[in-house]
Amino acid sequence: MQIVFLCGGLGTRLKSVADDKPKSLILINGKPFLDHIIESIIPYAPSKFHFCVGYKSSSYFEYFNTLNSKIEYSFSIENEKNLLGTGGAIKNALPFLEKNFIVQYGDTLLNLNYKKLFQSHMQAKKQMTMSILPQEKTDEKPNVYFDKDKMQVLYNKDNPPKNSNFIDYGAMVFQRKIFENINEQKFDLSKIQQKTTHDGNANSFLVYNPYIEIGTPEALNKAKKLLI
Repeated sequence: MQIVFLCGGLGTRLKSVADDKPKSLILINGKPFLDHIIESIIPYAPSKFHFCVGYKSSSYFEYFNTLNSKIEYSFSIENEKNLLGTGGAIKNALPFLEKNFIVQYGDTLLNLNYKKLFQSHMQAKKQMTMSILPQEKTDEKPNVYFDKDKMQVLYNKDNPPKNSNFIDYGAMVFQRKIFENINEQKFDLSKIQQKTTHDGNANSFLVYNPYIEIGTPEALNKAKKLLI
């Protein structure tokens, strides 16, 4: 069970409080936020980690040298002056990726069973599995429609379905071949999510627990209070 972390973003909204660090490496109560994420995943026995890095990638090289986890890891690098987008970052990492792998963002600590998520994906035999959270469990605007009777999931980042009742929780499982068949080098992951859901090639995994993210200064302050 390989976990891929998307850590290449600019973190524009956090630059005023980031102390010149990329988002994932901002210290939360003395530890890089990425440490908190990894520690939450270890109990589910991942086999490998892969880090997609771009902005301030040299900071990650220093971090990798201090990584305490015994899990095998690899990393791929984007030119920070020509970032590839979340989808392009995964395509850039393909030589390191297994046939099926979990993707999550490096600025979000999720609260789900990674092993069950991966098992659900393998059993469904779909191109993608999306973790989704009911709208009543979050203050975010829903962007996913899930039909429990038909087990159908639809997603559109820019133009959410009118009857959306869930949000994209932030952990996905993909078959590598999806990215092998894309010729573009620079694209957003939401393009893949939208296409696979509308083509009926997506599985869903329901989650009911809140997550911790640090995308804004307000969210960062909240995370510092929660991660003691």
